[in-house]
Amino acid sequence: MAKSRKPSLLQRLAYGWRKKAITTIGNIELIKRLQQLVDSKEGEYWRERYSPYQPPLVPDQALLFEKAKQFALEQLEAQDHAFSLTEVDAALNDISCQMDEEVHRVAGTASHIIMGHFFQHQMENRHFCSPDGREQAHAELLREYQKQGLGVVYLCNHSSHIDEFIVDEALDSLRLGMPLFAAGSNLMVLPNLNRVLKLGSYTVQRRASGRVYLACLFSYCRAISETGCQQGIFLEAWHGGARSRDGSLRYPRRLITLRGALALENRDLVIQPVAISYSIVPEDLYLAANGGAWGWVRGMGFWRSLGRLLLNPKWGLWRAGKGLYGRAYCTFTRPRLLSELKEMHAADVGGMSLDEFVALTAMKEVACAKKVMASQLVARGLIRARKDEHLSLSAALKQERDQLIEYHQATFGQAPDLEDFILNNDLEAVLNDGLKSLRKRKVLKLGKDRRGLPKVSSERALSFYATHGDRRLYSPTAKENVVVAGAGDLSYAWAYLIGNRTLEEKRYLNASFTLYDSRSEAATEMLRERSLTGLYQEFRLPKNVFITDDSTSAFKKANLVILAPPVDQLKEQIDACLRDVELPVRLVLITNGFDPVTHKLSFQVALEAVQGARVPVSLYALAGPVLESDLLKGMPGKVVLAGPTSGLREVGHLFRWPPLQVVVGEDPLGLHLATVLAEVYGVWIAYASLSKEAEGLSNPGSYATEASVEALAWAELFGAEKETFGSISPIWLASLSAVSLSKQALALASTMLKQQGKRKENLSLLFSNKLKPGAEEPEFSAKLTQSFISLKFHADRQGLSVPIFQQAYASLLGGGAGKS
Repeated sequence: MAKSRKPSLLQRLAYGWRKKAITTIGNIELIKRLQQLVDSKEGEYWRERYSPYQPPLVPDQALLFEKAKQFALEQLEAQDHAFSLTEVDAALNDISCQMDEEVHRVAGTASHIIMGHFFQHQMENRHFCSPDGREQAHAELLREYQKQGLGVVYLCNHSSHIDEFIVDEALDSLRLGMPLFAAGSNLMVLPNLNRVLKLGSYTVQRRASGRVYLACLFSYCRAISETGCQQGIFLEAWHGGARSRDGSLRYPRRLITLRGALALENRDLVIQPVAISYSIVPEDLYLAANGGAWGWVRGMGFWRSLGRLLLNPKWGLWRAGKGLYGRAYCTFTRPRLLSELKEMHAADVGGMSLDEFVALTAMKEVACAKKVMASQLVARGLIRARKDEHLSLSAALKQERDQLIEYHQATFGQAPDLEDFILNNDLEAVLNDGLKSLRKRKVLKLGKDRRGLPKVSSERALSFYATHGDRRLYSPTAKENVVVAGAGDLSYAWAYLIGNRTLEEKRYLNASFTLYDSRSEAATEMLRERSLTGLYQEFRLPKNVFITDDSTSAFKKANLVILAPPVDQLKEQIDACLRDVELPVRLVLITNGFDPVTHKLSFQVALEAVQGARVPVSLYALAGPVLESDLLKGMPGKVVLAGPTSGLREVGHLFRWPPLQVVVGEDPLGLHLATVLAEVYGVWIAYASLSKEAEGLSNPGSYATEASVEALAWAELFGAEKETFGSISPIWLASLSAVSLSKQALALASTMLKQQGKRKENLSLLFSNKLKPGAEEPEFSAKLTQSFISLKFHADRQGLSVPIFQQAYASLLGGGAGKS
């Protein structure tokens, strides 16, 4: 048994410090400290102006509990599920809000003081709002609905742990009451923090939730709506409430909290979308680049903070944090009644459930209303300038602003809500402000590169801020959702090409692009690094490619899926796609080769897998003599797309990015067969051209002619069209020549010849290794070995006469020379 590695001294110190910090925070009398802040000179302004919420805006906790219990019992009895009243009471006690009016008075006042101190506000008495009040333009309508006794559900985007407090602050300035937000049980581990969070939150267990607990959670959210109270739900609560780690607005998942909130009987409900915007996200590097908890205080400045601390030990650090997080805004779009949304849902042909329709409608409103901040616009401009050597940063910034305005006009029918600083200042001032924010957060560092552009400290953090200003990333308004599914270099290369190919084209402004990898760790790594570990890690995915390991979120709204998994995982991948997809879908099969168990071609496997699908499926094949490196490096090449004529050119347009050419055809099975045969015969031609085994046929041109004759025999055997293998075919001869002359094939042939006589010429061994350490391209994979084996299986089974193939098989896999 291997010995476990002892943690290093640094790791032990870090663990000990973290444990001590948690214990220290847990021992702090938080309420007492907040009271000291309220009573201090720093809190004088809000101490005089703040008053706690008054009934009926504060939920009646006893009424909520009893209503939730009633609904939970009805639900569990209807499900005929065994339960006890003790279980129900325990679950509801764990979930329920715990309002304490005295504690709330202290915590509420302190919250205003803290938010006013750490953010920069345009108006001292109204936080997170512009002077013209456009973020709160619909407040009177919301107030009128409240007067009618209607409950309200606030549906928000999720960027930071302090989102909830910002919404509370904005609502308090309007005297609209306090909604209850869901808080994960992991945030409740410290009793002091638990006491404060429970004032305006109910607890959600994110893991190991049984049926009784889920019924109680559903019923508690329903009770909030039924009693005319308010609740807030973060639409992007993927994987248990996670904030957006890449800055994107994501397609909302179905949430039990929202389903419960909408489960009303005989009364209406108000749906209020909320867009929260930051110039500085407090957890930026933590979310984007695993930057650690110190990110919360990044930008205070060590020496300045130390100096203030020495001069004033009690309030020095507090004063050093003044305006630390820059500007932030909370925008309330026009509220809608649930009855109105139900009418819209009834007319929708997408087949969505009501809660999904409501969430998606709200997310569209958020995408339209979320502000674009100076830091985000500058991050976008810097990324553009770094890609174009002829573009200055100022010019790139202007292009990004203009493109952003054009996108919003085309997508939402109105201009984007640029923050006041952008509207009221010239681009030079905007540039300086954005650079200042990004440097403050250690996204950029001091100094300039050879072109005079600011040096980047964290690529991921720069992308994070750029994405916050980009509504296209996995856009909830997408009319076309393209998914590249697979695990490895091939799927990554196509995602890279398609993302870059569509990034600047107006035709794809309203499309979303997703790279799906079922391996959670690999997807997380790519999401963090925006690149694939290995040979091609220098090629970073463009910002419009969303990465996920969640099958439902990837395929649910997909209408074009590019399949590039290994052949032996192809059926499983197609099954996962068709299980989750809800729209008619076009499947483009890039994977080619033979299944090792059934010896069927990849296209045959796919054809069987789509039979009886719930939704209409169109199946296409894409192939050509191009490598992953060709796609990533933008090398010239030609591929063939084959499939149903309807939609063929539209699908082909997605892949057409000069210097890559796309030719269309109508024989997808023949296309994949030609690709496989080109690899098999191409490797043998390379081998024969260097050896003396095939006497009289050492001319590769002669071999190519005879190989074409055999290819026609294979085509007839598999039911492919003979025209695919003709002399004018854009795939067969081109692929055959490309493989036979490739450095991989020639190096492989040379290696095998050197090893002759050592009994090590088995192809499966050679194909499993790289050509040499540090080789730029990976060698032909074991897939080629499988192609030889499967073709031999079919030839023997059908008695097919293919002497060149038989000779190649005998020499390369048979362990000895074949006969001509």
